Amino acid sequence: MPLDGKERLLRIGMLACGGPSSITHAPIWGPIINALDGRVMMTGMLVTHVWDIRKDDAEAFGKRIGAEVVESFDQMIGKVDAILIPDFDAVPVYKYLVRPYIEAGIPCFINRPFALCLKDAREMIELAKKHGVPLMCGSSFEYVKEVGIVRSRVKSIEPITGYLVDNSMSDYATHGIHGLYFAYACIGGGVERVSYLTPDWKNPNGVVILEHRPRGEDGKTFYGCIQEVAGAGTNAWIKVYGRGFIEQACWWEGSSKDRDIFLWLPMLLEMEKMFRTGKMPEPYESLYEKTQIFLAGFKSHLEKGGAPVALSEIGDWRAPLPGPPRYPEDFHKA
Repeated sequence: MPLDGKERLLRIGMLACGGPSSITHAPIWGPIINALDGRVMMTGMLVTHVWDIRKDDAEAFGKRIGAEVVESFDQMIGKVDAILIPDFDAVPVYKYLVRPYIEAGIPCFINRPFALCLKDAREMIELAKKHGVPLMCGSSFEYVKEVGIVRSRVKSIEPITGYLVDNSMSDYATHGIHGLYFAYACIGGGVERVSYLTPDWKNPNGVVILEHRPRGEDGKTFYGCIQEVAGAGTNAWIKVYGRGFIEQACWWEGSSKDRDIFLWLPMLLEMEKMFRTGKMPEPYESLYEKTQIFLAGFKSHLEKGGAPVALSEIGDWRAPLPGPPRYPEDFHKA
C-alpha cells in the first residue's frame, strides 16, 4: 500500500540482520539509515525493529543501531512500514521470511541473489502479485549515477553489437552477481543463454558470457562478456559496441564517506521511494529474469563445465549456499 507523502520517517524492520559469522549488509546499511558514527540523516527511513535467527546477534545489532528486537520474525506486522532483508545467508528462507509481510501488504526489499532456485523466486513473485505488494531486489551497482549515463548514451549507438564489463568480486553468489546486475541495468534483458568459466566460483577470476536476442529490425544476436576479477582498479566498468562505442567506469573509493554517498545511498533512496509510493524500480519480470541469468551462469559452471545454459534449461536446479548453513532445513515448520 502506498504511504502518504507527509514528512515522517518510515519505520523499517530488518529481518535476518546477521552477525559476525554471516555475510550481511546490515552493518553497512543500518548505520547509514539511522545516521550513526557522525553521519547525518540522508534518508527518510529509520530501522526501528530487528530480528535474527540467532538472538544474540539480533540483540547486539539492535543495541548498536537503537532498534527493538522481536522474538519471532513475523512479529513486526503493525509496527513497521517496510521490510529489509540484508543477510545473504538467509536466502534459502527468504520466501518464508517475507510471506507474512507480503500477505499483510507490506513492501519488501530482499537482498541479492533473491533465490537459489526458480521455484522460490516464482513463489515470492506470485504472492506479491496476488496481494499487490512491491518487491525490490538489487545491487548497489544498479543505482549509481553512471548507469543512467550509460543508458542514455547507448541509445545513440544502437543497435548493440556487444559489450564488455569488469566487476570486482569475492565469490560469484555474493559479489560476482554485482557484475550481472550492473550489466542488466545498463543493457537490459533479452538474455537467452549464459556460460560461466572459472576454476572456482568462490574466488576470482572468471568470465561470464551472456547471449542476447537481436533487438530491432537491424539487430543481430549479440554477446556480453563480464570479467569477474579482483583488484581491477575500478569497482565496475563497461564498454558497449554498436555504431561506434561508449565506455564508462564507476569509481567511489576515495573514502568511506564517498562509498556511503555514491555507492550505498542511491539504492537506499530508491528503496525508500518504492516503500513510499508502491512503485517498483523494475517489474516483477525483471526480478525473475535476473534470477534466471544468475542461476544459468551458476549451473553452467557447476554442471556443464562452463558450456552455455539456456534460461529455459534451468529447470528445478538449485544453487549452493554462499556460506555455511545458518538456518535449519525445517525452519519453515518452526
